[in-house]
Amino acid sequence: MYCPREKVFWFATTTRLLIILLQILFNIICPDHNADAFRSPRNPRENNSVFDNMVTLLFGGLVRWDAEYFIHIAKYGFTHEETLVFFPLYPMTIWCIAIVLRVALFIFNDHSVIVLTAVFINFVCFVRSAVTLYDLSIVVLKNTNIAYKAAILYCLNPASIFFTAVYSESMFAYLTFRSMLAIVENDPYVFLPLSMSTLTRSNGLCNIGFSAYEFLKNLINTAIPNFYSEYRYYPSKWSLIFSLRHILINLCQFMTVFILSLIPLFLFHVNNYTKFCTPLANVTDLAPHVVHYAIKNNLILPGNSQVPWCDSNIPVSYSYIQNKYWNVGFLRYYQVKQIPNFVLAFPMLYIILNFSIRFLRKHRKQLPSLGLFKKTDQNEKTAKGGYPIEMFPFVIHGLFLSCFCILLVHIQVSTRLLSSASPLIYWYCAFALSYKRSANFENLNNLFSKWKVFLFTQERHSVNDILILVYFVGYIVVGTFMYSNFLPWT
Repeated sequence: MYCPREKVFWFATTTRLLIILLQILFNIICPDHNADAFRSPRNPRENNSVFDNMVTLLFGGLVRWDAEYFIHIAKYGFTHEETLVFFPLYPMTIWCIAIVLRVALFIFNDHSVIVLTAVFINFVCFVRSAVTLYDLSIVVLKNTNIAYKAAILYCLNPASIFFTAVYSESMFAYLTFRSMLAIVENDPYVFLPLSMSTLTRSNGLCNIGFSAYEFLKNLINTAIPNFYSEYRYYPSKWSLIFSLRHILINLCQFMTVFILSLIPLFLFHVNNYTKFCTPLANVTDLAPHVVHYAIKNNLILPGNSQVPWCDSNIPVSYSYIQNKYWNVGFLRYYQVKQIPNFVLAFPMLYIILNFSIRFLRKHRKQLPSLGLFKKTDQNEKTAKGGYPIEMFPFVIHGLFLSCFCILLVHIQVSTRLLSSASPLIYWYCAFALSYKRSANFENLNNLFSKWKVFLFTQERHSVNDILILVYFVGYIVVGTFMYSNFLPWT
């Protein structure tokens, strides 16, 4: 018999294996679309054995679109300007682990080892992220059944193919959920997952907002009351200075977390500037076939020319490259030809926005306090059977990311961006599901199975259950087919 946390672990493992098998099937039965996309140059001196061909057959469907960039960076580093838009932690982790695994996987060439390593990292990160989401949900929602349902839904999330393919979604989801959990538990080492999340994806910076919220919460509920109570009984100049220690310690703790969380990202941008904007760059460090590929495709190499972003007041390449190569900007995606992509992103955005409105309406009396003050008995009574006020910072975070997606990014990216950055969709859908067990989180037969869950075994489904299942499972199947065959998807 499995406890809910163990069930989440095994179901996450099962779903990853199924998606890998699904992409193998789709990749075999359907020829790849000849997409106009970046393809990392292969080393002409690298031999392909029968084992390498087997890796391509089994896992080639997981190396499409942006996955080519991650593989390229893991093999060669940030070789041309366009690669700087991808953050370093995921590809560098692939590179480091591949060095170790290369000894054991000696029958494969370097490219195959990199691909196998990337798939392995995503597999581990996804399973860990599912378990971490369950732990986070327990702390925030204080309801085992809802936490379990949310974690099971996460294992079937509509962007699942990107959590298995060579993308940074799985690593980012794990680090994001781990950061959130560390913050709500007041972990003094929260800067570790926070800093790593900012090195994985650009929206990792938003996670620091949770730390700022907890700082304000501790300041209002603990530091200021302690200062007031001490100074009230010992009113003097020296007592004032001594009593202020509560506020100063709280402020110092937040500033330490804030600075330590940003230092790795700062160093990454300094490295980019040094590599592309100073004469210290040396293109001869790059492999000849990489240089030849860059010259042939008019790509900007390190030290090759003075690029515009180098002369900016804050020489950060990210927004410049997003604008230049991907045409990312305010309302730029609002074109008639993009209507299908808006339709593709609509379910995710609708769920997040609808849930946010429901939550804010339910707690409208507490909104002026921003949920910072400790709940009274009346507030606790109101929260029973509904959405707890502890969800407030997560709602604001999800709402901000949704608005960001609507206004600025390629709209179809919303599905995978929100699936990996916010627990809201899983929480809301978990609340919406009709399945309820007062005694156990699962029926007795499912408790002894690693893969059987209520979503597929309950006898009756409500309309909400059917809609959620169709959305989640439908996007998994269609998304896996589209992505593995180099067809455009989210």
